[in-house]
Amino acid sequence: MISLLEEQQRVVNSALLGNNIKVTAHAGSGKTTTLTTRISYLHIEKNVPLQHMLAVTFTNKAAREMRERLNKQGIRSRDLWIGTFHGLCNRLLRAHHKEAGLPSTFQILDTQDQLSAIKRLLKGLKVDDEKYPPKQLQYFIAHAKERGQRAKDLSLGDDFQAKMAQLYAAYDEQCQREGVVDFAELLLRSYELLKHSEPIRTHYQERFRHILIDEFQDTNALQYAWLKLLSGHDASRVNVSGMGSSSVFAVGDDDQSIYAFRGADVENMRLYEKQFHPLLVKLEQNYRSHGHILDTANHLIANNSERLGKNLRTDAGHGEPVRIYEAPSDHAEAAWLVDEIKALVNSGIKRTEIALLYRSNAQSRI
Repeated sequence: MISLLEEQQRVVNSALLGNNIKVTAHAGSGKTTTLTTRISYLHIEKNVPLQHMLAVTFTNKAAREMRERLNKQGIRSRDLWIGTFHGLCNRLLRAHHKEAGLPSTFQILDTQDQLSAIKRLLKGLKVDDEKYPPKQLQYFIAHAKERGQRAKDLSLGDDFQAKMAQLYAAYDEQCQREGVVDFAELLLRSYELLKHSEPIRTHYQERFRHILIDEFQDTNALQYAWLKLLSGHDASRVNVSGMGSSSVFAVGDDDQSIYAFRGADVENMRLYEKQFHPLLVKLEQNYRSHGHILDTANHLIANNSERLGKNLRTDAGHGEPVRIYEAPSDHAEAAWLVDEIKALVNSGIKRTEIALLYRSNAQSRI
């Protein structure tokens, strides 16, 4: 077992294995280490079979990193279900394609493929694509699916909304005929499969006794509903096995919620507290930054409304003061940055140790 500090150890060694646990953790606090070591602890110390654990991440890179860390701790990560929501739902649908109403060889549309399919649909239906832009319809469909809604579930307002819902239904029919699914469909179809098939739902509820989720603040409404259903915490779909609900270990940081534009809802962290009644733990020690940086971050994020609350700290010392330079123009800003870099290089700092962060690629040109 790798060495952990007190905060992390408390999370990993939570004595009540049946407890739900909510870990509020920020960047640099070692949350991935904590999560992977929790898996090791459950398996090695508490003899929980790897087949009884499911770990959800938000990127394929994070999933690979988690597997690598587990392998280094002597855990056969291939025996675990680890992956993104989309990857795990794809695996579920491949295993139960008949029950999900899909061919065994169904294909997945990426964003560009989906847009092409929508354009083809509009052309085939002789729909004016200036009045009903393909990208707007693509967003409309994805947004509805992320809320768990089919075309028939939508509240129709004006004629435009009614037409968009009609096109959404036609798009679903086209995808079904062609044996393809888009990314949002993977999750929605998987959720519907678990919701409507009691044998399949019960099988996975009995199998996955421990569900661990990273970056919980990035979950959307459908992902949260999927987790509730899979863990047996959905009151409308009771776990009939008599085994009780699974233990859900959720790690997240409300101050890092940046994906609202694609449906992520930080409110899920509050809902999780209310509906799962978890043990609450905070990881507030940072192992990446110095004190001045954390003090600045604390001062800024204290102004965020409806925060869950935490205070970052470090043992790494104060470090250099944070400086803020307000430039009168983009050219002046670029010139100042170049001068700063030159001064650092002249003082003996390697160029490979200097990083520039900017909000969009366009800002890098100047």
